[in-house]
Amino acid sequence: MAKFQIYTYLFRPVMENQIEIPFEEFQKIDVQDSLDRKQDLTSEVLDDNKKLKFKFNSVEYAHKMYIGQDGIYVLRIANTGHKPAKVETNFKVMQQENHPSCIVIIDNRKDRQIIAIEHNSAFGKDPSLAVIIQTTLRKALQNYRLTLDVTPKFHTSEFWQVVDTSMMLKGIDHVDFPFAYPNLPEISDMVGDYMTDVARRTNSEPTLHLKGQNNESVQLSREDLWLLSAIKACAASGRPILIKPKGSEIRKIGVDSPVYEEISDVALTELDQKDFFNTKYNIIVEFLNTIKLVYE
Repeated sequence: MAKFQIYTYLFRPVMENQIEIPFEEFQKIDVQDSLDRKQDLTSEVLDDNKKLKFKFNSVEYAHKMYIGQDGIYVLRIANTGHKPAKVETNFKVMQQENHPSCIVIIDNRKDRQIIAIEHNSAFGKDPSLAVIIQTTLRKALQNYRLTLDVTPKFHTSEFWQVVDTSMMLKGIDHVDFPFAYPNLPEISDMVGDYMTDVARRTNSEPTLHLKGQNNESVQLSREDLWLLSAIKACAASGRPILIKPKGSEIRKIGVDSPVYEEISDVALTELDQKDFFNTKYNIIVEFLNTIKLVYE
C-alpha cells in the first residue's frame, strides 16, 4: 500500500494589483467570473502539459503527467534540486545525480479540491512539495486575479486533546479560529452565513477570537454544535486553530495530526502503460471518493 498525505486547496480573489499586470488590464479582469470558473481555470492549467512548469525560486522540478481525466490528475514530480548522492565503487567515491520523485494525485472535480501527496523522502520541508505546487498554481492563476493556498487537513481530535489537558491544569486564556475565504459550499455551511458574508464584504479571512472574560477560562463544550462546526471548518480547510493555555505557550492545532490515506500499489505501478480497462483509474477514483471533508 502507498501512503498519501491529504491536502486541500482553497481559492481567494486578488483585489489589489501586486503583480506585473498593467493597471488597465488588471481592472478589466472580472474577478467574480474568475471565482465562478476557478476550477475550470485550474483544469486548463493542468491540461496544458507543455506550459505546465513546477518552479520554486530558481529551480524547476521535472514532472510527468500520467492521467488527466474528468478533473482527476495523476503525475510524478521529481526533486531536481536534490543534492547528488555519493556512490563508492572499487574504493572510488563518486557523485551521482539523484532526483527522487513523488506521486501527486489532484482531484479537481466540482467542489472537491483535494491534493494527495505521496508520503516518502523525495522532498524535504524547505521547500515542501505542497509549497512548490502552491507556488506553481498561484503563478498560473494570477492573470485571472486568483490565488490559492495548499494546506494539509488535520484531525479534529487534536483540538480536544489540547483542551482536555489545558483544563486539567490552569484552563484556557483564549482560542482563535481562522476561517478561510468562502470557497467550498460545505465548509461555508459550517462557518455560517454571517462569517461568510463578512468575509466577502470585507475582503478578509475572519478569525473568531474567544477570550475568557474577567481573567477566567474559556469554556469549550463538546455539546456546543456551533463550536463543533467551527473546529470542523478549520480542520477541513487546513487552517490551524490557536489555543493559549493559561501559564504556557500558544498551541497550534493542526500540526501534530496530519491526515493520511492509503491506496493499493497496483494503481500506481507502470502508470505509463496503456490501461485499456481503466482499472488503475477506477481504483484511483475510488481512493479519492473515500477522502472525507472532515476527519475526527
